[in-house]
Amino acid sequence: MIEIQFNDRFIPLQSPAHLEAALDEFDVVPEFELWIVLESGPALCMQRNRQHAWLMYLQDDGCFAHSTGQYGGDEVCAYRLADGQVDAYPLSWCIDVQQCYKAIRYFYVNQGGIPAWIDWR
Repeated sequence: MIEIQFNDRFIPLQSPAHLEAALDEFDVVPEFELWIVLESGPALCMQRNRQHAWLMYLQDDGCFAHSTGQYGGDEVCAYRLADGQVDAYPLSWCIDVQQCYKAIRYFYVNQGGIPAWIDWR
């Protein structure tokens, strides 16, 4: 089974249509932490702060990779986690919010597959 954790709420996913409805609901929230997790396997984390978003892919062995975008410089973006903690990451890690949603859909349909079109580091 695949489950989403949106901030502090767990949502079991029953179908691609259910995922689409959940993503539509999430999209109106300007700041959030989202995890999509296979029961015993990889996980994908999206963090969003308005127009800025980034992804982290965790393999089942604990290794991780994060997305990289096209921003340059030393600027950072702060993200509020579900537990209230605030983390800051370089803007160069950010990718388009819609690309994050596309990656979440891919992860779901491909049972934890890593989206190859994203530049992972």
